[in-house]
Amino acid sequence: MPPVLCRIAHEALSLTDAPFLKHYRRGRFRTWNGVAMTGSELPGPGFNFAACLTETPPLDAILPVARDFFSEADQGWGVLVEGDAGHPVEDELRTRGWQVAEDEPAFVMPEIVAGSPAPADLVVRPVLTEADWRTFQRVAITAFGSPLELADLFMPSLAFFRDPDMHWVIGEWRGEPVAVGGYHRSGRTAVVSGLATLEAYRGQGIGAAVTRALLADAATKGCKSACLRSGPKSVPLYERLGFHFVCHHRTYAVPQE
Repeated sequence: MPPVLCRIAHEALSLTDAPFLKHYRRGRFRTWNGVAMTGSELPGPGFNFAACLTETPPLDAILPVARDFFSEADQGWGVLVEGDAGHPVEDELRTRGWQVAEDEPAFVMPEIVAGSPAPADLVVRPVLTEADWRTFQRVAITAFGSPLELADLFMPSLAFFRDPDMHWVIGEWRGEPVAVGGYHRSGRTAVVSGLATLEAYRGQGIGAAVTRALLADAATKGCKSACLRSGPKSVPLYERLGFHFVCHHRTYAVPQE
């Protein structure tokens, strides 16, 4: 895979300050000697991590800085690397017995291209009102099977949805809200996230149509490429849309102390 595609994934997904962080009560970002640290009140190492994706100091130098940064991450934090890419920090993590908390494939669409139109019965519309915000939350937590109390943590306000560097949509099938998704801008890359379709409506091209609508909007706002992380079930969908697997973003959880 061309190194430029890995760089796109690294920069957009882990090495830059994402616009949604400013909407979280404890959202924060810091770079230190090549390490990019992202933190918030969201739970666990998947949302609180020190990304070591370029040349960095050794693990013993990173840990004191990271421990201070993640001092309020009471549900744990981690260190993110490109899996099996030979980074010295991953070798150190393995040697010390750190356990993998997440191992997500990263995908990149090198150039956003126009896709086929949405099915005739599907309307994809932006989140604009408080009612839309609550509808988005309801569809998302139902589709992901998440606890209700996490809804306001992940999607905390209407201002979150109205942020000019983000775009969030609801997919309505014959007037019924059945899918959601969004993206944020990282330079000229659209970082797609939050894509979810209610179980009864999966396999009908709805998720693909919502993704295409997001990419079309991103292109109008100057984005040239797109990227995302995917769970295993969604990989075939993204590959059909033109995303290419580039690497694994692997997060090791800090051991209990």
